[in-house]
Amino acid sequence: MRLYTVFHLNLAFSSIDEQNHADVVNCCYEPILQLAKSGYPIGIEATVYTLEAIAKVAPQWLEDLSTLIKQGCCELIASGDSQIIGPLVPADVNRHNLRLGQQGYQALIGTTPTIAYINEQAVSESLLDIYLDAGFDAVIVEWDNPFSHNEHWDHQALNRPATLATASGRCIKVIWNHAIGFQKFQRYVHGELVLQDYLQYLQKITNAGIEVFPVYGSDAEVFDYRPGRYGTEAEKINGEWQRIAMLFKQALSQGHKWLLPSETLTLWQDGEKLKLATAAHPVAVKKQAKYNITRWGLSGRNDVLLNSLCYRDYQQLIVNNTTTDEDWRSLCRLWASDLRTHLTPTRYQKLALVAPNKPCPQWQIYNHQRHDWHISYDEERRRLLVKTAEVHLKLNANRGLAVELLAFDSQQFVPIVGTLSHGFFDHISYGADFYTNHMVIERFTHRDRVTDLERVSYQLWQEGDALIISTELSLKIGKVIKYFRLNGESVTCGFLFEQHLRPEASIRLGFITLLNCHGRCWYETHLGGILPNIFMPTVILTMGHRFHPSSLPIVRLGQLLGKYALELIVMGLN
Repeated sequence: MRLYTVFHLNLAFSSIDEQNHADVVNCCYEPILQLAKSGYPIGIEATVYTLEAIAKVAPQWLEDLSTLIKQGCCELIASGDSQIIGPLVPADVNRHNLRLGQQGYQALIGTTPTIAYINEQAVSESLLDIYLDAGFDAVIVEWDNPFSHNEHWDHQALNRPATLATASGRCIKVIWNHAIGFQKFQRYVHGELVLQDYLQYLQKITNAGIEVFPVYGSDAEVFDYRPGRYGTEAEKINGEWQRIAMLFKQALSQGHKWLLPSETLTLWQDGEKLKLATAAHPVAVKKQAKYNITRWGLSGRNDVLLNSLCYRDYQQLIVNNTTTDEDWRSLCRLWASDLRTHLTPTRYQKLALVAPNKPCPQWQIYNHQRHDWHISYDEERRRLLVKTAEVHLKLNANRGLAVELLAFDSQQFVPIVGTLSHGFFDHISYGADFYTNHMVIERFTHRDRVTDLERVSYQLWQEGDALIISTELSLKIGKVIKYFRLNGESVTCGFLFEQHLRPEASIRLGFITLLNCHGRCWYETHLGGILPNIFMPTVILTMGHRFHPSSLPIVRLGQLLGKYALELIVMGLN
């Protein structure tokens, strides 16, 4: 069987401070080049940031890498200027990250890679178009997760490089990574498996008819070094790179052949275009289900603020006619994934994040002079009905102004979203009210649930041509102002929290309940590309369930141009 590796080098590693870079290069990166010098073809993936950081502490390493690449002993796999989670950022950022990456590789190493390793293996179909447009011939993507989500995939597609379909309908070659495979490799290197056990695993793969297999496609910093992210990291044993060298030698002696990643493409055959995403899993990731893109959107020391600042800077760059490459590079590095996970206190303090001062909006009292706004209130049922020329909106004042129905002129005022009341479904499992635009906060330390589903009053305001409806709630987490802004067919829903300190809690708001259950539901989201991904669910998607604080939700979505929190997805009916 043919074997290949891609060692992922990352000096932006969240739990590694700059003062430790030289140790990492010496302990982890130098042995990789020694393997290549010993005659084993090696794939090395690194961002431009990592190569620049290496150049500061070990410039000879870069020179040796360049020489080995020219000799065909190893090859550089691209990942961009910075390690960014592509489905979570706007397409422009992804495009500039890859463009600046290719420029940086040429300047530092004298090579322009044609194969890219998808950052953190988080990939969407629209993101694949960005890589095609950047000139890449193939991408490296993990096999295990998309295979588990797609019942129609044939397991034989793992046998060799295959073809992935993009959102535009084009295709790109894929070289597979394999999570179970690289985790087995790590267990052997860390002493949890003996060499014979690992070689038996390789024999099992061979017996399955696989022609070429990725032995490793993950972090290089976990061998003869421990980044210190978890208390459960494997105990460091002496000579882990020696164990790797022994494995390479033994595999070769048993008839296996080592290849560069690019050499595996000679086995590629023009066949079925594999569709990567499903409605339940629009983004494929790596390893087990607890690893998904939510961790870079909501976890870390202060991801919500950091991502907000990135979007603010992005909006400024796209309207600035004097934006430079350095401006885009700075934004890419601020959007780096490692700033959003186990970041050390030193590196977090260096970011010096400052939350923008956003005062509460100053609306004007509604003057009742708009004759095209028809506002009525049913005192008995406590329902507020607002009708304009473009929108009909009914709100439930018994339940925190939850939306009972919302209809638009362009849809002949047929209600699109709202509330499905208790008893709508003839099944006890669904014997509840399904609201729209309510809030549920489950506090971990207090072991309680806070909602806005309580009796409220309302106030009417106006802002130019817009009508504002608001209510003020006094909750256990502090005062919350909830509002709706109606302007034409645009309906904006907002929550203003008096308490700015984020609680240790699961905070879910902006629920949407579609009313026409007989229609075919769909949603679309860009997921890091220019073209939107459109999905029509064929099974129930549970996007509103709570999750344990030490885990992350399974169904995860990226962003829609990154404008507003409630514009994460556009939903509708066919």
